[in-house]
Amino acid sequence: MSRPYAPVQSGVSSSGKRIDSSILHFFLLAALCGTLYFPYLSSTPFFDKGEPREALAVQDIVQRGEWLVPLKRATDIPSKPPLFHWSAAAASLFKGKLSEPTIRFPSAVYATLGVLFLYVFGRKLFGPEVALLGGAILATTTVYQNQALSARVDMTLCFFVTISLGLFYFLYRGLLTSEIWYYVFFSLVGISVLAKGPLGIVLPALVAGVFVILKKRWDLISKFGLHPGVLLMLILGAGWYVIAVTRGSEGFFDRQIIEENLSRFAGGSGHSHPPYYYIPYLFALGLPWSLFLPFLTWDFFQRRFSSDDDSLFLALWFLVMFVFFSISMGKRPVYILPIYPALSLLMAVWFYRHGAAAGVRRVLYRFIAALAGAVGLTLIIITVGALWSHDPGWFFSPVERLLKAKDRANLLVIKSELATFGWSFTVVSVLSGFLWFSLGCSLWLGRLRSVAWQLVLIAVPVAFITRAVVMPVIAEAKSYRAFMAKVNQLVKPNDHLYLYGDSFNSDPLVFYRGEPIDTLKQPDEVISNRIGAGDQYVIMSQKEWRRISDINRNLPPPLLESEGKGPEGDAPLVLFKGKINFSAGDQSSQNPTP
Repeated sequence: MSRPYAPVQSGVSSSGKRIDSSILHFFLLAALCGTLYFPYLSSTPFFDKGEPREALAVQDIVQRGEWLVPLKRATDIPSKPPLFHWSAAAASLFKGKLSEPTIRFPSAVYATLGVLFLYVFGRKLFGPEVALLGGAILATTTVYQNQALSARVDMTLCFFVTISLGLFYFLYRGLLTSEIWYYVFFSLVGISVLAKGPLGIVLPALVAGVFVILKKRWDLISKFGLHPGVLLMLILGAGWYVIAVTRGSEGFFDRQIIEENLSRFAGGSGHSHPPYYYIPYLFALGLPWSLFLPFLTWDFFQRRFSSDDDSLFLALWFLVMFVFFSISMGKRPVYILPIYPALSLLMAVWFYRHGAAAGVRRVLYRFIAALAGAVGLTLIIITVGALWSHDPGWFFSPVERLLKAKDRANLLVIKSELATFGWSFTVVSVLSGFLWFSLGCSLWLGRLRSVAWQLVLIAVPVAFITRAVVMPVIAEAKSYRAFMAKVNQLVKPNDHLYLYGDSFNSDPLVFYRGEPIDTLKQPDEVISNRIGAGDQYVIMSQKEWRRISDINRNLPPPLLESEGKGPEGDAPLVLFKGKINFSAGDQSSQNPTP
């Protein structure tokens, strides 16, 4: 086994005792994750389609105690297995409250644990310094930060796939020798199936299989494939599916196995994209580190890093998954999240192996350095202007006149939000400016290790600006939380509340109401004649309201109108009062609107 890159050893004190840096490094990485993730779990309400969809399954566990097969709206089969939902429900019950931060909390925990495991993994292979940087790179990668704050299943899958592949490689290298670790490995693979379905087995199996074939270690096929732990893996992974299918019959099988896995891979299931779809997202989601990805790729093949088993395994981890997701017809940007732990550690190795830059590479580095310096200088100018004018949003004024009325209104909201932070925004802005300027200087001089750590530091103020300033404004413009808070004040728990129409996503309405809401399936003509008098309430979109108003022009105005316009920004809602009497021919359903 070729090992050209020896791990960096821990230091030795003047007394001759070995200094174990792992505790300090663990603390630093945990502190980094604690700074980037947990303070922002409650910074935004649910405003997209994905988070409230998963939150409804969590709500079912908390309210009905349905742990085994949680349902949405107490009737609808969820699209994903329940590992994330179990974790979120446990956090909510521990906190004593079901809310956005308690439902997002597991993602932040799994993200933090993933960073810490990557450090353990990288330390064994490349030494503590490389491992520390690898963990920091992963923690600050754009897509990883986003999913650490998202009430979605993707971070749960990423964590279990990461730890499964790490244990496989430890077993391959002989770093773990006890038989118990094989059972731990197979148990984790089985549990990962409960995160997002068969992908929990498919992804580790593909990476490990290709690696074994390239290394021609045919003995490992029988060693792992015929191990008794395989039975444990199948019990943990398939056992829940068997129970769920017996309770949900064909509907469950069609939803979770056919639609969410086979159909999505073969036919796209609504998310079909060409094979090259992920190439731009690889860079966009990997920022800021993807700026160096072309250099890493070039050096990997030019300097034959693949002759090193450790680097080869990480490269295959990245490439096999990327090819697999590219071949799949169904594609969403977040699907490639599990490739970033491997890419982060490869990037850290590259930063430590990198030599002096010359020629074209030096020109490219200095071009990026100039951009970084320009960003830093701009932020410093913004800070000086804010101190001079006592207006943190002064720099928006020249742009404001060029915008449309709608965009200008959003800009004013952001300016108002900036003003609420006062001196703290000024401190963050000036700190960011100097960090960017310093980064530009370091990159100009070719000091890449310094550049890497400055990028890590920059991630902290950038997270503050995006998570505490920008995202709350975007979320409030789309979320129905404020609207439903007013609805819940007006419509008491024993009152009848209905949904009407199919032009808006009703999952967040059901979540914020705290209980299922019936959906009316009656014609516009019937609804238009029942508005005004009565003690029942109906929520519909403004689009449907205008359509009904064209039928009956004597309708009273709505009781409430939402400022939030939904995930797509095109579905503001209204609440009206009416008399909705059901006859034998009327239809009502608790099925969600699309």
